[in-house]
Amino acid sequence: MKKTLCLLIVLSCLQFTLIAQNTELLELWQKKDWNELIRTSNAKIQADKSNYQAYYWKQYALLEQGKNKEAIEVLKAAFESCENKIEVRRELENIYFEQGMYLQAKSLLDSLIAHPKPEYRSFEHRILIHEFEKEPQAALELLRKGWGYNPSMSFYWIHLGDNHKIIGEFNSAIQNYESALALNPSDYQTSSKLARLYLMDNPKAALEICQYVLDKDSTNVRFIQIAASAYVKLENEKAALKQYEKAMFLGDSTLNTIRNAGILFQKFKKSDKALDLLNKAYQIDSTNVKVVFYLAMAETYLFNPDRGLELFDESLKLMQADSSILSMIYKEKGIIYGDKKMHQKALNNYLLAYQLNPKKKFFLYLIAEQYDALNKKQEALKYYQLVIDGIDEKRGVDILTASIRDYSKSRIDKLKEDLFMER
Repeated sequence: MKKTLCLLIVLSCLQFTLIAQNTELLELWQKKDWNELIRTSNAKIQADKSNYQAYYWKQYALLEQGKNKEAIEVLKAAFESCENKIEVRRELENIYFEQGMYLQAKSLLDSLIAHPKPEYRSFEHRILIHEFEKEPQAALELLRKGWGYNPSMSFYWIHLGDNHKIIGEFNSAIQNYESALALNPSDYQTSSKLARLYLMDNPKAALEICQYVLDKDSTNVRFIQIAASAYVKLENEKAALKQYEKAMFLGDSTLNTIRNAGILFQKFKKSDKALDLLNKAYQIDSTNVKVVFYLAMAETYLFNPDRGLELFDESLKLMQADSSILSMIYKEKGIIYGDKKMHQKALNNYLLAYQLNPKKKFFLYLIAEQYDALNKKQEALKYYQLVIDGIDEKRGVDILTASIRDYSKSRIDKLKEDLFMER
């Protein structure tokens, strides 16, 4: 009984001594006296090579001094000498991860995750490495496993959403982002991800998210941009332009904003504003066909037809086989050539425009005009007659159509008379 009591007293003294030693190291850490912390830790390691706390504080002080390699070596030495290897492994893995040494971190993480009580941080790091290495399926598998350890962590819901989105499972991504936001409604980054997903098929829902955020933070440019895109999807281009103008007022000079604002300004015939923005967009990316096309339109409307022609030709070279847009380009070129009295070139472009988009009956009138200007009466008569045949009076006629109809009829009568006299 006496021997047992003596042993308990000795163990209590040793425990008190260890706590006192750790307190000394902690006080040095609180003072941020890194050199003294390293010196004291070294002394304690020499006295007891299994003192895990001494190794820990020494590597911490070295990290604070930017001596990362030395810190790694300290933990390697601790791994060889200390019994609590799981703690050493966790700290060593953390250094590897923070230094971007993912290959070294992976082998440690795999053993840490296999531990009966894995830490949340181990799951997080391994998932992030899977994502870095573009392994979404592996990340999802681990996320589902890790979710069971802490389902309330928004990290899991967010990264489930991210990886489902990467593999194209958008509905699952939306559900997971919504779960994350239920835990933290003020997470604007996740709100942004969710709104952008909604943009694809449900722009109204995207707008609702934007409105929620902008009610709290009216200068949040990211959500102003998303709102603008949603309005474009909803074919409310006036509202979209207001959002882009607001974003630019707040200092947004991103390509997406200046390009789209420039295009919308041109659509609303505000060519001076459009020209400035589209020129900036063109300087950044001269291969974007929309930028080149609408810049050509702006130049033409501001009486720079030669520059407009150059840009229309550029856009044709960039254009993929989208017949409706190609026909618009040829039509605009035809207008320029017609204004320059280059009627054959105008005619060639109008014929191409009509060939690409035969549903556009107005092209028939433009073709007839050019044949008329070239004094090709038989061809002009043919196309003026096609114009008349293509007008459905029963559906009603607007002012432009009525004007085209009346002019075409008068030219048909005159051309028939001229052709008769020539015989």
